[in-house]
Amino acid sequence: MKEKNIFLHASEHSFLLSFSEILMLRNYARAKKFKYCSQIGGSESIRDIQEAKNIDANAFEFKIVESLFSVSKIIQALQKTYSDCLEELSSKYIFINISNQESLNLIENLKTYKFPDSLKETKIILNYDRRALTKYFYKLNSNNFEVFEYESNINKLIFDSNKGINNHSFLISISGGITFKSLENLLKTNIKFDFIKTGLFSIKINKESETNLKNYLTQYQSLEAKLIRIMSNSIQNKSNYLEKRKIHLNNFLLDLLN
Repeated sequence: MKEKNIFLHASEHSFLLSFSEILMLRNYARAKKFKYCSQIGGSESIRDIQEAKNIDANAFEFKIVESLFSVSKIIQALQKTYSDCLEELSSKYIFINISNQESLNLIENLKTYKFPDSLKETKIILNYDRRALTKYFYKLNSNNFEVFEYESNINKLIFDSNKGINNHSFLISISGGITFKSLENLLKTNIKFDFIKTGLFSIKINKESETNLKNYLTQYQSLEAKLIRIMSNSIQNKSNYLEKRKIHLNNFLLDLLN
């Protein structure tokens, strides 16, 4: 598998990353020849898109997109941010998370949606988030569940949605509760998908990689564990600093009162 088919998802908003941490991940992706994906806070979040442009992100990830109106706002924000270099958009990727009934309905509407010329070559990746879909359709109130307990029905739901878009120009991604067993179950279905998303990484699937997919998953999930450990240490250091600073300020104010 060529590394150019791997996306590194920074998940800036999920991890509340500082700019220095974002820059570290961007440089890491560039060094490893991964495609770098920035998480965008909302469909009109021009500031996030501008920051992604500044660090030359290869892709944009939108977690909540539930209507064509949101899609049009995304397009407007991208065109405004890249107004001086619209041709750059042709090399970008857009991840749209499919997480509930509204986003499933959106797929139907996207089939006939006319994208502007500046985005005709932009690759749209529809990511079926199995964990979010499970939580939504089974009305689960907490995240304390395993997707494999529900995946038979969730995989069927994805198949029913997916079979209608095989002839369209969208790429398909699957995420949520990806274990070796669930991967075997997915490969046994007739779901046509192009990527497996495992947390920080999206891995391109092709005929050459399917037989070795378990090895690739192990490799990139181990790599993800190392990156999360680094980010966790950074967050812990910031937390320790803030805690020490709070104690110092409290002591200072007590001294003033005394």
